[in-house]
Amino acid sequence: MKFKEQTTLFFSNLKRFFAKIMLKIHEKGSQKLTIMVVPHNEKKIFNIQISNYILFFATVILTVTVVTSVITISSNQQNAKKLVSLSDENQSQILVIEGFKNSIQSLNNKFSKFKADVNQIFRAAGGESDIYQFNEIKIGSEYTNDTLPQEALSLEKLAMELELTKMKIGEMLMFKAQMGTLLSEIPSLYPLAARARITSPYGPRIDPVYRWKSSFHAGIDLAVDPGTPVFAAADGVIDTAGYHGGYGLLVKIKHKYGFETKYGHMLKLGEQITVGAQVKQGQIIGYVGSSGKATGPHLHYEVLIGGKTVNPEPFICMRPGN
Repeated sequence: MKFKEQTTLFFSNLKRFFAKIMLKIHEKGSQKLTIMVVPHNEKKIFNIQISNYILFFATVILTVTVVTSVITISSNQQNAKKLVSLSDENQSQILVIEGFKNSIQSLNNKFSKFKADVNQIFRAAGGESDIYQFNEIKIGSEYTNDTLPQEALSLEKLAMELELTKMKIGEMLMFKAQMGTLLSEIPSLYPLAARARITSPYGPRIDPVYRWKSSFHAGIDLAVDPGTPVFAAADGVIDTAGYHGGYGLLVKIKHKYGFETKYGHMLKLGEQITVGAQVKQGQIIGYVGSSGKATGPHLHYEVLIGGKTVNPEPFICMRPGN
């Protein structure tokens, strides 16, 4: 009971305390301030009475207005600075973008010339007339062709063309490797270490020794200094290595696909050139001489397919000698 009485007394005293404060505030707020307005022409004097309440609220409003204005002005100044900074940055980005555009245009121009050269190479090799043909460009992103800038489309197309070029060049390298293997297996290498003059072509001719009669020349005669190395025109197996009638010192090689080659009138054979020996394209099989039926130092060179002679001239132009 004593605690309850003390609590009630405490809240009662507290209530009276706040009541006194509110009374004093009301008394002060109810007091009025008189403002007298005296005109210079001595007319009626105006008295304006303003209570402390109004003066207080006016002061609060003025203070809030001033503070708000200061904050707003400061914020506007900061925004103005940011705007200037963003404007400068935007101008810088525009210059960078223009630089990228010029670079892309220059790259496109250079690649256009490159594409023309690549197409020419493929046409010369019997391939497609134009490997750079696209019905449409598919962009692998969230954008569509309508929203992407032209430069982005150009880069996407350029990437596709580069990938296609890489693929086609890969195919060409594979073809080149296969062709290299094929050319090493058929008579395609020039058979001498030095270029020689053709003194007697393939076909009918007047016999160089028995000039009163004509004969069929089954190969070509390549006049060159005696002792010039003679190369195997392709990989193969030695079928003949020794003296053979009018051929003099002769080497005959059998190759793949029914090809054979003959090398006549040699001075001497190369090392380990015996019947049955394996030889590689470019290996020395002998040296130029004038053995057998010959009027001077030269190499008699024949190419046979299926046992029948053919003109060797197209074959000696396939691949240069060493």
